[in-house]
Amino acid sequence: MIIYQVLCTVPSAIEDEWRLWMMREHIRDVMNTEMFDHVVVARIIKPEQENTVQYCIQYFAPTRAHYEQYRRDFAPVLQAAHNAKYGGMIAVERTVMETIEDTDVEPTTERR
Repeated sequence: MIIYQVLCTVPSAIEDEWRLWMMREHIRDVMNTEMFDHVVVARIIKPEQENTVQYCIQYFAPTRAHYEQYRRDFAPVLQAAHNAKYGGMIAVERTVMETIEDTDVEPTTERR
């Protein structure tokens, strides 16, 4: 599985407006591409930032080919829409990760 992670640093003054737009429009538009199975949105609470908040949005693609198709066919238009609305105000960092399945790792039963 491929995880496409977007870290957004948002000025506190526009957090509510930005979050509503992201949840009601942008994230919905990304998911409507059908390149991702699901999405997780998290507000980072530590470390705290002064005058900004950070959100981590993780989109889960079943294969690398799905992610590559998203990047090629959909990302330019969707990112341009975000930049047109919030360009210069929101710092965005993107990371792409691949999950690792390791069946040799067993949980311990002891807890302290």
